[in-house]
Amino acid sequence: MEEEMPFDRVALVVVDGVGCGPAHDTASNFPRDLDSNSLLNASRVHAINAPGLQRMGLANIPGLEGINTMNRVPIEGAFGAMEPNFTGNGSPEGHQALAGHIVEDPYQLFDETGFPTELVEIVRAAAQSVLRREVEVVRNPGTDDVPGIDFIARTGECHLESLDPSKPFRLPIYASSDSLVQIALSQDVVPQATIRAVGEAVREALDRSSFRVARVIMRPFIGGPGTFERVSKDRIDFGVDPDQPTLIDHFTKAKIPVWGVGKAPSMFNGRGFQKERIFKGADDKDRIERVAAWFDVTARTTSGFMFANLVATDELWGHPRKPKEYVEHLNGVSGVLEDIQSCMTPRDLLIVTSDHGNDPTQTKHRNHTRERVPLLVFSPGITGPVNLGIRGSFADLAATFAENFGLRDKLKTDTSFLDSLRS
Repeated sequence: MEEEMPFDRVALVVVDGVGCGPAHDTASNFPRDLDSNSLLNASRVHAINAPGLQRMGLANIPGLEGINTMNRVPIEGAFGAMEPNFTGNGSPEGHQALAGHIVEDPYQLFDETGFPTELVEIVRAAAQSVLRREVEVVRNPGTDDVPGIDFIARTGECHLESLDPSKPFRLPIYASSDSLVQIALSQDVVPQATIRAVGEAVREALDRSSFRVARVIMRPFIGGPGTFERVSKDRIDFGVDPDQPTLIDHFTKAKIPVWGVGKAPSMFNGRGFQKERIFKGADDKDRIERVAAWFDVTARTTSGFMFANLVATDELWGHPRKPKEYVEHLNGVSGVLEDIQSCMTPRDLLIVTSDHGNDPTQTKHRNHTRERVPLLVFSPGITGPVNLGIRGSFADLAATFAENFGLRDKLKTDTSFLDSLRS
């Protein structure tokens, strides 16, 4: 007789940009990040008060020895860390690895050397085809590797000149040292529908080119000089399909319901996610509360998988290097995790992890940091504490999920830790 599936409902919450110390290849490939440890370093600036995360074993994760917390919390879950074994250091690579696909053919990185001239022309021509007027590309002086908030502050006023139809449309683009083409457009200049259309046109044009670009991100903003503000809820990510099937594809083919929250579906270009089960959310509070509602409201006979992303630790507090706000945001997320834990049954499983590091104390640059990521697991059926150690791949999570839902044969590599949760 086939063994009963241990968990009916599984939620994976990716808290974006939260690492727990240098990865195995940091010294060789990312030497500037050797002193990076997102959680540990941030806690030294502002003490962590996150019982929901600490209950899962946050303070016992390898690499977080000596983390500064305001209190001690008994561990009732499983904990560990996971090594990145994919090329690149971006969100698509991290999310796809969590779903069992390791990116080996790297996406093209746009760092201090910036965008090639040919790529800039592709972007310009695609935008012009939508806007139907002459387009001039606006870039940051000296480098395309610039934080978005700084970039908009520097180029926003120039872009607002596009309100004059007698002048060329000024199109601000930047990269932030990743495989990204980011386009910052004011909603006071063009409506959101047009912003989306520009993004779609640029994505399609790049896909027809020889450039392997992971994402086109449209960054809407409002305001005027000195008051420019990004409208994060209207951000749009245009990704690319993973190079091979992921766990999400296998779930969908097996008719296992899959829900997507935040930007997680866009990391797979939406592949495998049904539109009616995607919830973008206005902010992280909105998103984590959707996870809570899924556990609290969904009928107990329902099985399925939820893939959620919370982005503020990366976008709002990691890149701008604001460790106090970074920790305070984690504390707030932890409070909702406590609510989730209180309504879970032994047939429910909650995993909290990340896709890459983004140490808010790093001063050598303001981009992602090459780190291991935390692995935190909770279910009322786990007696805990369970030490899962340092996993060799993010894809160990996918192997665990696949085994849980009877699809272990679909992912033939990496190591499931499901048996460790049964004891």
